Amino acid sequence: MDNSGERRVCPRIIWDGSEYDWVDPRGRRLYLRGVGWDYLAEWPFSEAHKRLLREYRPQKRYKIGLFLPCAYGKPYSQSYIHYLIRKEIADYIREGVVHEIIVTNAGVVPRELDEYWPYTAYDWNPLKENQEIRRCYRMVLAERITDYLRRFSDYYDTFTAYIRWDSDSWAALQDAAKRLGFKIENLAPHDVPPREIEEVGLGLGYDEDPDLVLITSSSLKMLRSGIEKITRRKS
Repeated sequence: MDNSGERRVCPRIIWDGSEYDWVDPRGRRLYLRGVGWDYLAEWPFSEAHKRLLREYRPQKRYKIGLFLPCAYGKPYSQSYIHYLIRKEIADYIREGVVHEIIVTNAGVVPRELDEYWPYTAYDWNPLKENQEIRRCYRMVLAERITDYLRRFSDYYDTFTAYIRWDSDSWAALQDAAKRLGFKIENLAPHDVPPREIEEVGLGLGYDEDPDLVLITSSSLKMLRSGIEKITRRKS
């Protein structure tokens, strides 16, 4: 069947998503799958961070800047783990009390930028890391968090975190806070019953994701309780 006549009247591009390019994609939006310096401190993530400091502004003043880990699913807001975290504190997010800030090899990503390229198109696999790149990850992320805190701290009454205690992201956040004399509380659990982790794993092979500890029923209650306490202190 010859459909060439029909194809000639079909518009080649109706929408190309270019308004969601936080960084110029240089003609093509690459999917950045890899682990190493090139996927940490080079283009496009280096350029994305520079633009963040140069052009981004938080939308208002928030009581709490909440640091969260990244997620395999992109955008983060649609991932399994972020969905359950957001569901637990949805009222605080809607009311503008909490501003979510994701920390990742891609840098520091305010929630309202998580649908922009390149933040939607990368996969840094922690299982492929070695000790050298973990040190580099911590160093680069600490520098970027320091930049963010220094640049935008006036937009927040306080900062807190909900990140695994044993993660490099939490270590980097502590490094940055120490440099600036900030005190950042971590609302994540220290211990979670194995039964709860099995439940949130759904029996679908997710049980190996270490961040599942953040979305068990007891952990989410701890998060909400911590947000409530901070809010009362800041009222």
